[in-house]
Amino acid sequence: MFTLTGPNHIDAGAAVHRLTETRKTELAALRRRLSDALTAAHTFRDPDLTDEANNRRRADMAQAARAQAAADLDRIEAQTNQAAALVRTVADKATAPPSGTAEQLLAETRQARAWDRARSLLDAGRTAQDVIEGADLDTLYALRAELPTYLAAQHTKPQGMAAADFAEPDPARVVHTVERALADRLPAEQGAALRARLNLDALEPGLRETLAGLRREVDGTADAGNALRSAVAARIADQQAAAPLPAA
Repeated sequence: MFTLTGPNHIDAGAAVHRLTETRKTELAALRRRLSDALTAAHTFRDPDLTDEANNRRRADMAQAARAQAAADLDRIEAQTNQAAALVRTVADKATAPPSGTAEQLLAETRQARAWDRARSLLDAGRTAQDVIEGADLDTLYALRAELPTYLAAQHTKPQGMAAADFAEPDPARVVHTVERALADRLPAEQGAALRARLNLDALEPGLRETLAGLRREVDGTADAGNALRSAVAARIADQQAAAPLPAA
């Protein structure tokens, strides 16, 4: 029976939700606050001050705006790291192998037999996606461990010009596909914990790109195209994270 002390699948799901909201609303709000504060700094003018004094005041206001935004962004990044670590800890515990020696040996034996059956299907021409969709728990655990290496061995890099378009199967994507099926077959709490981590895997690359783009705006190193470039990079990261396992 699966038991977990400390953070559980509910906490993991809540952490992923918080990260989603961080990307959708909190970072956008921070960007607006910084922009408004910098605009106020750049347009500040006190008629009772000299031009030199006004310039100093503008510089001080801009520096204060960036310092406040940096502190806010540091807090958000720290919270992001803590939430991601919590999700992964919960998922790792939920999918950990049996701790008892006898139970572990029995599980390894079942999974070895399951892999032999799965490999026979793959060798006979079944696609990896077909095998994954028809797999039971033991087979999915076996596939998670063995399928990336198997698929890599089936894709030998060609010689000459044909090598230009060659791409080895991405092991992370293979494992991700297996784990999506595994999350649907595990008992409810374990499946929810693993699903939270898979949702984190899909969310985090784009979130990190957004954080990096905002960091450049905060520290003043961003160029005129930074916002658009960051948005495009985050979108590409989202697409890559969500890409399915290739059929071939």
